[in-house]
Amino acid sequence: MRAERAHGVSAEILKAEGLRKVFPGVIALDGVDLSLRAGEVHVLLGENGAGKSTLIKILSGAYKPDGGRVTVDGQPVDIRSAGDAQRLGIATIYQEFNLVPQLTVAENLALGRPPRRFGLVDRKRMERDAKALLDRVGVDVDPATPIARLGIARMQMVEIAKALALDARVLIMDEPTAVLTSGEVAKLFTIVRQLRDEGVSIVFITHHLEEIAEIGDR
Repeated sequence: MRAERAHGVSAEILKAEGLRKVFPGVIALDGVDLSLRAGEVHVLLGENGAGKSTLIKILSGAYKPDGGRVTVDGQPVDIRSAGDAQRLGIATIYQEFNLVPQLTVAENLALGRPPRRFGLVDRKRMERDAKALLDRVGVDVDPATPIARLGIARMQMVEIAKALALDARVLIMDEPTAVLTSGEVAKLFTIVRQLRDEGVSIVFITHHLEEIAEIGDR
């Protein structure tokens, strides 16, 4: 799937206007705008405390803004929960992964919606579906492997695969290179570019200035 383009410019998929969030004694966000086009990597750069995490949590449904609005495909939306974000096609990969270490890769990818056959979990299909997702993100791992046996870079790829399993159109990545080696970063960038070319929109949050030129479209 390629991003839809009009006159050479991608259609705007997500827009935040005038977002404001206030905590006791602290203004975390004040009039923040963000626009995201289909099939682009939008890099957000800033040091800790700049409000990046607050913005992520508003877009993922963890926080409700005190002002401003969010639109998806031009329509105003009220994102009150992770479920709301998921239904809108928004997935977030935090620095602390949302994976169950004791479960296998396949079980994590199908968590809450395993394929069934005759009322029972169809493990063969679950592992086959997981393998297809893992192939899509270019990670060579047995779907029957427990998450606890994976390294950080592979866990991150499983998180990306999980987002794709939920048909995410917008992928928010919170400082994904923070604990990766240079080789792992290069692999991640390859996958990010591939997803962008497939039409997935990516918000890539970092505090490394050089990553803007390396991976960002703007």
